Amino acid sequence: MNKLLRSVILTCLCFFCITYVFAYSEISVMAEQSETAAGQNGQAYLAGNPEDVAAVILHTNDVHVGFEDNIGYDGLALYKHELEEQYDHVLLIDAGDAIQGAPIGAISKGAEVIKMMNRLGYDLAVPGNHEFDFGFDELNERSEELECGYICANFCVTGGEPVFKPWRILDIGGLKIGFVSAVTPDTFTKSTIKDILNEAGEPMYDFLADETGDRLGEALQKYIDEVRENGADYVILVSHLGNNDSITAQFRCDPIAHKLSGLDMIIDAHSHEIYNRTVKDRTGKEIPIAQAGTKMQAIGQLTVYKDGHLEERLVKEVPEPEKLASEVVIRGKKERYVDPEMKAYMDAIVSSYADTMERKIGSLSYDMIVRDEDGYDISRVEENGLCDLVADALRSAGGTQVSLVNAGSVRNNLEAGDVTYNSILNILPYSSDAVVARVTGQMILDALEFGVAILPDISARFPQVSGMTFHVNRDIPSSVKVDGKNQFVSAEGPRRVSDVKIGGEALDPEKEYTLTGNSFLLSGGDGYTMFKDAEIIKMTMLSDNEVVLKYIEKNLNGVIPDTYKDVSGSRIMFDK
Repeated sequence: MNKLLRSVILTCLCFFCITYVFAYSEISVMAEQSETAAGQNGQAYLAGNPEDVAAVILHTNDVHVGFEDNIGYDGLALYKHELEEQYDHVLLIDAGDAIQGAPIGAISKGAEVIKMMNRLGYDLAVPGNHEFDFGFDELNERSEELECGYICANFCVTGGEPVFKPWRILDIGGLKIGFVSAVTPDTFTKSTIKDILNEAGEPMYDFLADETGDRLGEALQKYIDEVRENGADYVILVSHLGNNDSITAQFRCDPIAHKLSGLDMIIDAHSHEIYNRTVKDRTGKEIPIAQAGTKMQAIGQLTVYKDGHLEERLVKEVPEPEKLASEVVIRGKKERYVDPEMKAYMDAIVSSYADTMERKIGSLSYDMIVRDEDGYDISRVEENGLCDLVADALRSAGGTQVSLVNAGSVRNNLEAGDVTYNSILNILPYSSDAVVARVTGQMILDALEFGVAILPDISARFPQVSGMTFHVNRDIPSSVKVDGKNQFVSAEGPRRVSDVKIGGEALDPEKEYTLTGNSFLLSGGDGYTMFKDAEIIKMTMLSDNEVVLKYIEKNLNGVIPDTYKDVSGSRIMFDK
C-alpha cells in the first residue's frame, strides 16, 4: 500500500472516529456478527466481509501447556481452518508462556508443545518468562524446533545485541505487518533460569531491567522505528509484560506503552487477564491492547481491513463450522467444537505418556485448594495446606531444620481421590531442584519480611514454611526496599514479621540454620536475593515434584492425612 495513500485514508477515518472498532463479547463469535458481515447466501462471516478484509491475525498467550483446556489447540485449529476457508490471509501468533506449566511440558521440556505449535502453523512467537525455565540451551533447541522461531527485543547478551531477532515483518499480499516483541524484565526473578549466570555468579544475559523502565522503552522505540523504516504498514507490539499488581510497576505493559509511539496495536500477555481496551501512547494516541487470558480461555482476533481500520475481538467459543468436519468434546462443562485431526494428534501425544502419568502414588479424602473457583490465589496471601505439604516434603528430603517455599511454585489444586504422578506434576510443573543450604537467622528474617511485603495484595513470593512459625502484622507499613528488578535490597525500619520460632525456639539472627528450598528460590528467584551468599551444602539431585512424590509414598504411606485440611494459623499467624 502506498504510504501517502494510507496516511490520507487513516486521517479521514480518524476524523470520522472509526479508525478502531472494538467488539468484546462473552459469547460465541457467531453472535457477534453485524448485518454487514453476512454473505449473499446468509453465511455469517467470522471476521467481516472477505472483500473488505486484508488479513486476520489470531493470537494466543499463556497457554501453559493447556492444549486440552477450554477452547484447546484442537478448537484453535478448527477456528483457524474455518477462517482460512473465508479469508486469503490468516496469521497465528503466540505471546509467550506456551511450553511450561503442566506435566507433559515439564517431562518433554516443552518439545511436545512445540510439535503442536508447528502443526497449528504459528507464523510468529515470542518467549515468555517461563520459556526460560529449562535453561538457555533448551530454549535454544526449542527455538530451532519451532518452525517460525522466536523474536524478542530485550533478551540480550549482557552489553550486547538481542539473542533473537528483535522484530519481523510479515508480507501478506503486499501488506507489510511488522511485529516487535518484549519479555518481562522480571524474567530474572520470574523463571527458573538455570544457566543465566557465569561461574563468577554474574549474569551473562540482560533483559533491560532498570528502576524506571526507560531501557526497555528506548529499545522498543528503536525497533519500532526500524520496522517503520523498513516499510511496515502496521506495527504491532507483542508484549509478554502484563498489567496486574504482581508485576514490577515500571515493567507493566501500560507504563511501557506510555513511553512509545508509532504502534497500531499491542498484543499483551503474562498477567493471565482477558481484556480488550485501549492505552495511550507517548503522544496521547489511543492504542488498542488485548490479552486472551490463560490456558486457551479465549482466542484473540485482530482483523485488518483494506480501508485501514482495525477490529479486535476476543473469541471465547468456537462456532460449529458450516463446511468443515468437526468433533464435539466436553470441557469446562461446555460442549466444544474441535478439529478431529488435531485432536487425534494431541491424543496420541497424551497417550504416549499415559503409563507414566497415571501411576498411583497415594490417595486424598478432600480437595487441597490453592486457587478458588474465581481463580483467586489463596496460597499467595495466607498459609495453605497444600503448600505446607510441599514444604514438609522438602524439609524431609533435605534433612534440614526448616524449609521455605515460594507460593508461586505451587500452581494448581490437588483434588480428592487417587493421587497420581500426573497430579503431583500438575501442582509442581516447573521441576525445580531441591537444594540444601546453610543460612543465617538474619537471612531467614529478611526472607520472611520480603515475602509478606505487599500483603494484602497477592504475591508469588509469599513464603510458605516448614519447621518454623511466625507472626505477621499487615497494619505495619512495609520497610522492604527493592531494586529495579524487584529484588530484595534491604528492610530498614519497623518489621511486619515478628516472633519467629524454629523448632519451638526463638530465631537467633546470628545463628546458622539448615534450610531446604527449590533452586529457583535459592538462586534469587522471585527476588529472594538475601540467599545469594548462603552456603549450598547439598544438591539433592531431585526435583521438587519428585520430592513430594517420594514423601507421599514413603513418609505418608500413600495417604495424605487430614492434618493438612485446615491449617490456618498453625505456622503463619496474623496479628489483628
